[in-house]
Amino acid sequence: MRDCYAVLEVDASATAVQIRRAYQRLARRYSPDVNFWERDAQALFEEIAEAYRILSDPTARTLYDRQGARPDRPGPDQVGGRGPRAGRRGGDAHVPLELSFAQAVSGLEADVPVDRLAPCGACRATGAAPGVQPTRCSHCGGLGTVWREGSRDGETCPACDGAGARVAVACPTCRGRGVAPSRASIHVLLPPGMDTGGQLRIPGEGHAGPFGGPRGDLIVIARVHEDPRYARKGDNLYCEVPLSLIEAVLGGRVRVRGVDGPVDLAIPPGTQSGQTFRVRGKGVRRLAGDGRGDLYVTTRVEIPRSLDARTQEIFRELGRLLPAQPDLDAAGSARE
Repeated sequence: MRDCYAVLEVDASATAVQIRRAYQRLARRYSPDVNFWERDAQALFEEIAEAYRILSDPTARTLYDRQGARPDRPGPDQVGGRGPRAGRRGGDAHVPLELSFAQAVSGLEADVPVDRLAPCGACRATGAAPGVQPTRCSHCGGLGTVWREGSRDGETCPACDGAGARVAVACPTCRGRGVAPSRASIHVLLPPGMDTGGQLRIPGEGHAGPFGGPRGDLIVIARVHEDPRYARKGDNLYCEVPLSLIEAVLGGRVRVRGVDGPVDLAIPPGTQSGQTFRVRGKGVRRLAGDGRGDLYVTTRVEIPRSLDARTQEIFRELGRLLPAQPDLDAAGSARE
């Protein structure tokens, strides 16, 4: 499991109230019942719940703080006779990014503010109070490994969590974790074609690991606003185009607004309202592979209103010239 403090995005010195509020905020954000579009929501929610279970219990939190610390392993001239050991990898930072429909279709390059854990400046990521040096772990003798009776394989020392050394006085700023909250501006380049729930992973820009450990990754989660002109399904776009009665009867060419500019659409004579036409390659750019989706255009025939007497007479004349509509009652009796 990742660092519990990094999961809840709180300082290692956070109070019980701050931890509870952080859990409530993240639980609402990553609840699978709300974020059904995010495939990893269930795993994230379970990780948040487990971190809160540990940090909300004073006894479990004290044990976690004691066993979870990984101070630098002493050098050859210090305890244990080994070189320094870096801490474990930091957790991934998740940042939602609001996008307009046009930005999602064309791509976006922007600087995104990110709240993440950074190496503690007060202790230089050692977790020890100023002037305090790590001491040899008495449980494992500075080896970082213990052996149980009858077992040939060593296990990580539970007292020092495998570090071989322990910190007698923890840094008051980071509470011995070696990391503290910070805010950074990360340059993000989103490719064209992002949709709601789409994720972009930026390696090495997440939370800093405890005691000088490497950073996790930054995961940017897209949230795309809807556009009143289009409905999107995957890489395909759907829209409507109004047709006059004359265009529907006689056919012609109409101009449809596309995401990259106007598209000329040929309308055949006798087009019905609700008829759909497919324009290949005018949808959204595919994230995986080359090419684009399609644009589906549905016609909507507009019937004229408030006709004058002359126009009404013309339509009556057309009604006499056009083929008569079949009698539904007669057609139903014939089928019976």
